[in-house]
Amino acid sequence: MTTESLTQNTFACSFCGWTNNINPKTLDKIQVRCSRCKLQLSTQHHAKFRHLDPAVYMHPLDAEGIQALQKLPGLQALLQKLQPLAEQSYCEAFFAANSLRVSEQQYPDLYAKLKGACQTLGITQIPHLYLSLVDLFGEMGVHTFSGGTTHPFIVLSSQLVEVMDEQDVLTAIAHELGHIHCGHMVYKSAADTLGLVLSKTFKKSPLEAVADSISLPIQQALLTWRLKSNLSADRTAMLITQSESAVYAYLMKQAGGIVSSKASLPAFTEQAQTLNLQVVYTWLEKYWQQMLFSRSGMNFPVWRAAELNQWSRENLKGYGYQEIVKIFAA
Repeated sequence: MTTESLTQNTFACSFCGWTNNINPKTLDKIQVRCSRCKLQLSTQHHAKFRHLDPAVYMHPLDAEGIQALQKLPGLQALLQKLQPLAEQSYCEAFFAANSLRVSEQQYPDLYAKLKGACQTLGITQIPHLYLSLVDLFGEMGVHTFSGGTTHPFIVLSSQLVEVMDEQDVLTAIAHELGHIHCGHMVYKSAADTLGLVLSKTFKKSPLEAVADSISLPIQQALLTWRLKSNLSADRTAMLITQSESAVYAYLMKQAGGIVSSKASLPAFTEQAQTLNLQVVYTWLEKYWQQMLFSRSGMNFPVWRAAELNQWSRENLKGYGYQEIVKIFAA
């Protein structure tokens, strides 16, 4: 076979770079998945970023929340109290002992998604990725998790991988990678650990005294910021997937779950566009106590979709999505 004929019958995945044995012209007729990352092959260019400063795209509510936390009296004392639980050796050890670590040999399609996402953002240190049946609370559902302060890692629930499609799985990985890229991990680890200590799981344990020693204003500030941090992570997911509909579809499933009746993405988008954002802001600042004792809190996927919709269409504070791709892509 000549070099020319070989080139005509191979196609490199625009996302992960894997060479597939297929004629590119075939992609105009049928949908074909990459044999490595399992994402749909596309002839469209997938932009890659080099040295993209997260400050360029972070949501203002997230950035302002971090600044407020840094100025909050007593926060450093809180971080010290939670350090034994949030530190790398404890947190990752749980998943290393209970879960499967993804690699080029173990679930190579998941590893290809993770590696491709890192390459898209210009991240050179690929975090560990685990596939787990349980989390620290005992059950993950279709949730995800990221932890670690020195060497961050990501955890996907087995159920999420089983019931969601390949694009959803990439979006889930990209969202957690966004927390890492945005520098959330110190405060995120503290907030997640605080939620763990405040949960019913650890009631009447020695850890309950830790929660009792933390002032309510600090608890409120940290847990409220934790919800706002998702707004930046969703933007990261959109920069990685480069598909607005993919992130909306993932958030829609986070809102309503996977049910037999097929959900309508246009209806979900319309719901997000008509959401009263001011009411949500008021709820976040005023009724935070309701989330303290929840297993994982409420993550407000419809609100997040509404915020993402604005970012993709307007230049609110800083760069919008289209501008970032145009200006910062390599």
